[in-house]
Amino acid sequence: AAAVLAARDPQRVLTAAPGPAPGGVVFLFPGLGEQYVGMARGLYRSEPVFRAAFDAAADALLPLLDADLRDVVFPDTVEREGPGAASPGGIDLRAMLARIKAQGEAAGGRLNRTDVAQPAVFAVEAALARLWLSWGVTPVGMIGHSLGEYAAAATAGVLPFDAALRVVALRARLIDALPGGAMLAVPLSEEETVALLGPDLALAAVNAPAACVVSGPEPAVAALEARLEARGIVSRRLPATHAFHSPMMQPAAAALADLLSDVELGAPSLPFVSNVTGTWAAAGEVRDPAYWVRHMVQPVRFADGVAELAADPTRIFVEVGPGQTLGAFARQCGASRQIVLPSIRQSYNKQPDTAFLLGSLGRLWLAGVPVAWDGLFPGGAPRPAGPDD
Repeated sequence: AAAVLAARDPQRVLTAAPGPAPGGVVFLFPGLGEQYVGMARGLYRSEPVFRAAFDAAADALLPLLDADLRDVVFPDTVEREGPGAASPGGIDLRAMLARIKAQGEAAGGRLNRTDVAQPAVFAVEAALARLWLSWGVTPVGMIGHSLGEYAAAATAGVLPFDAALRVVALRARLIDALPGGAMLAVPLSEEETVALLGPDLALAAVNAPAACVVSGPEPAVAALEARLEARGIVSRRLPATHAFHSPMMQPAAAALADLLSDVELGAPSLPFVSNVTGTWAAAGEVRDPAYWVRHMVQPVRFADGVAELAADPTRIFVEVGPGQTLGAFARQCGASRQIVLPSIRQSYNKQPDTAFLLGSLGRLWLAGVPVAWDGLFPGGAPRPAGPDD
């Protein structure tokens, strides 16, 4: 710390001038697409609040999954002691590294399966939200993208934590059993995108003024991709196994409604914006199982929702989950002058997870967001440096 302060590296020593009081923090919860093996591993190791929440999720999901989420998201990187772990000459490093590689590859494969990926991402986001809350960062608004709305609803108390885990896991299993499909990101407005759709394609998401997603059967998506390429429009396939947020989800609708009918849905204790309407979620609608059916089959109106949240130019956005895509979309939807911060490093960034997250916390504090120091430093808040430090 002394060396960093002495060097005054602007990437390490952050500064800010006092400005208007912030209008509060907004949580952005991502859906699938940017999860990776090892995401938030450092937080699991070093942050008891995160670890307790993730362990609770993993334990609750054991009967519903054919995997332990701890093995999927944080596969072992240290060989356990046991028969054959060492030879007379010491540890067999070649065998150990081979096992570590095999564990990572197996975990990566499972994390790409819908029935495992959705509960895994939900568990990480719910644990991360609890960590932010324990540090005194309470959102004035939230929005989730697709699966992320379940994390927002659980954080708001609409879905009790255990019930949310069960619903997310069984919903993912229902979707996984449906015929496969494809999704295509299109750099066009909603109006332009809808004009291109045939009977087999559906608008799946409106992420920004010129960023939409189309869902449908693989042949129909491939045909649209070819038509766009012929017009010089560069589209992008999403790493999706199914045509999410389209009529292809409809066969699972009745089973999802039945599942939710057994859950006592509560009124939101924290406000969040709906993917279905693009405005603030009303207690009456999110407590109705039919709402969550519409949420599964209708487009994600993320651009409208973020525009609603960005109406206050002093609000600060925090992405609570893997990736930084939602932050990029937020900047395109009216938050271009606002602070937008990530929580989890991208997979290629080798900065320690805790240092990365604390960097975002520091930026929040510099912007005027109060921090609950007792939550960050149990046993006593940090003290200012004295003349002998």
